[in-house]
Amino acid sequence: MPTKGQDQVKSDKMKANRPLSLLLPLLVFGFVVTILLPSAEACSCLPQHPQTAFCDSEYVIVAQVLRQTASKNHLDAYKIAIKKEYKMSEEARQLLRNGKLYTASMSSLCGVQLEPNKLYAIAANTDHVGLCDFIRPYSDLTIVEKRGLAGIYRKGCRCQIRPCFMDKCNVRAGGCNWSPFSARGDCETSYGSCVPAGRTHEDGTPIKCHWRRSPRYGQCMAKNDGQ
Repeated sequence: MPTKGQDQVKSDKMKANRPLSLLLPLLVFGFVVTILLPSAEACSCLPQHPQTAFCDSEYVIVAQVLRQTASKNHLDAYKIAIKKEYKMSEEARQLLRNGKLYTASMSSLCGVQLEPNKLYAIAANTDHVGLCDFIRPYSDLTIVEKRGLAGIYRKGCRCQIRPCFMDKCNVRAGGCNWSPFSARGDCETSYGSCVPAGRTHEDGTPIKCHWRRSPRYGQCMAKNDGQ
């Protein structure tokens, strides 16, 4: 027969183990949720100016989405019709010969959703596209962005557009600073192109580049007080 002292020790052990017994299901639940639920942070992309997207891509097109085909292996497929072709390498031409683009079924894996019958401006490197590629409804582009994709951006492909995330960044030769999260950056994105200014090195790279100040760029900067 247990003594009073033994009962007390057993009671103390049960009290000591109770927090762990309550915590264990929560830890297991948290572990399962972490595995099963896709993280919203799984897809992250650095900001990219439209000119950089143009210059770094194998193809730049305006395409109409005809329809979405059946999903397979976690990929959605879209049948497209190319309406305008601004840039196209031979490799890209072969990839797009069947008029199909593929994307991950989930946005957490950088998948994109395209609307049938809608026109999109697309700059990418393969027939597998995602959130980190330049994919914009063509109707959402400004007139400067449309002209940029049509040829103006090509003139600045030897210039480097460098994202700047501070109040002030050092200006480096052969490039333009770009502040994507500021009002100035909005103007540079929607109405600006970075083009060579003056002399070049022997290999053709520009010594200096600057933002091409179109009238609409000036109006945008004035509206935002140059900030």
